[in-house]
Amino acid sequence: MPVKIIYPDHVEIVGLGHVLLTAPRTTSPDSDLYTGQIVEEAALTSRSFAVIGKVDRGFLDPNGIESAQLEFRKGIEGFVSEDGVRYILDIRGKKEPGVEIGTVEGRTSSDSTTELVRSRLVKDFTVKVNNEYKEDEPVSLVTGYDGRDAKGNFTVETIQIQFGHEERQFLREKVIRDISEIADILNARLEPSRSD
Repeated sequence: MPVKIIYPDHVEIVGLGHVLLTAPRTTSPDSDLYTGQIVEEAALTSRSFAVIGKVDRGFLDPNGIESAQLEFRKGIEGFVSEDGVRYILDIRGKKEPGVEIGTVEGRTSSDSTTELVRSRLVKDFTVKVNNEYKEDEPVSLVTGYDGRDAKGNFTVETIQIQFGHEERQFLREKVIRDISEIADILNARLEPSRSD
């Protein structure tokens, strides 16, 4: 069973496997509606690691925001360096309906991983892959994570998935199920094959 650790500005869930789910806080409260709950439930269902921001940036001073971002980032780095996380699914909200997958011009995820995520989500949602997508704010927290080795191979792949307001509010169970299934599939990719 995953363990939930509560910090003043974020929550960490210590799970199993190689997948980390994140839900950082953004400046728009509407964009954050249910993302923390979705990530927490998906992490518990899939037994994945998670880092969930609790701080609403609209009500904090700049020093508090910076401190919260630093602690959030430390949580991510800890799971990557100490627990062998290889995939980060950065879950966010957006006002418009549908689902958008962002890979910062393909720099944060391989085509095969992006396609795996897209092919699972398209079963339940209208999905757009926007390889050029680069959100102005906290890109440095999650999607700016440098996950390549000296040869340019991915050591950590990060995909940002934005769910529309309708999906988060009315189709939340499907969102949770799909994220959990994606985590399970990604974990299975790294399991050694057993030959009997």
